[in-house]
Amino acid sequence: MRDNVLRNKEPWASAYQRFRADQYSLANYTMEGPAAVISRGKISNYTSFAHDARAAWQNALMWYITRDQSHWGRSTSILDAWGSNLTDIVGIDRSLLIGLDGDLFVNAAEIMRWEGNWTESGSRWQGGSGFSNQLYWLFSRQSAAIGQANYGMASIKALMSFAVYLDDVQLYNYAVHAFIHDRCAGLLAMYHPETGQSVEAGRDQGHTMSGIGWTAYGARVGQSQGSDLYSLGDGLLLRAAEYAAKYNLNHTVFYNPQWYRCEAVLVNGPWTNISEANRGVTNKNPMWDILFYEYVVTRGNDGPWTTAAKEAQGFAGGVSSNDHPSWGDLIWAR
Repeated sequence: MRDNVLRNKEPWASAYQRFRADQYSLANYTMEGPAAVISRGKISNYTSFAHDARAAWQNALMWYITRDQSHWGRSTSILDAWGSNLTDIVGIDRSLLIGLDGDLFVNAAEIMRWEGNWTESGSRWQGGSGFSNQLYWLFSRQSAAIGQANYGMASIKALMSFAVYLDDVQLYNYAVHAFIHDRCAGLLAMYHPETGQSVEAGRDQGHTMSGIGWTAYGARVGQSQGSDLYSLGDGLLLRAAEYAAKYNLNHTVFYNPQWYRCEAVLVNGPWTNISEANRGVTNKNPMWDILFYEYVVTRGNDGPWTTAAKEAQGFAGGVSSNDHPSWGDLIWAR
């Protein structure tokens, strides 16, 4: 990524010009936190953490590309502030808060530690009050009870990231086992082995596409550790992407009403028909880049619908939530 930006190669160069101008990429970003307690649920106050996590991550990338120390300072000051002050994460949807915003946060920390020689304030998770302590006791432990479907996959892919940062082999193996084998949230349980239909397809397309994206991010963490999770089920994740892309590009797909998520009754299921809710490909749900670049570009797999979805999505950047990292042409391009 850095070399291609500096060499002015596309698509990295154009993506970087937009990335560097984004409000969360600025070294003078004003931190909104920290807070002692954050919540996602009936009462929510987590937006300060969500915004700061994105700013920490984007400034980490800005530092990595430019080596401008002002970005190093902005990213690490956010990491240290939240790592030293956060004491609790609450709310019925705290697993999503941790799995999405927390995952982006720890990715910022990983960049700054390994590339930027940042040493967190406090100590490791075995004792002290630093970032790793919060990551272990607040983030990882609350994600270990894995939920259903895409909700559960959000926790799984985040647990993988947390384990890598913490150098916790036991936690990492637990998360990878869940990624593969969890009966309600694992890859093999989420997508029909032949068609790739998601267990969320009858619910709505927003959850369907997000779940596919989160699975791809988990597979990318595994790839960084030497595991090829993208090939599981003979490329099942690509079949899932192709199925979802075809339907969301307004084509007809075969739908099996017997293939639905665990505890579907909690979200008005099971469903007789595939859902048209949130149908369509837009850059508000920017998860097609990672799939396109991994399967089609790098592996040379046939993915016509994924390719078409990547093109229909348009430029992925400037998102307002942390459901996806976005900026795919910068971070995922090959």
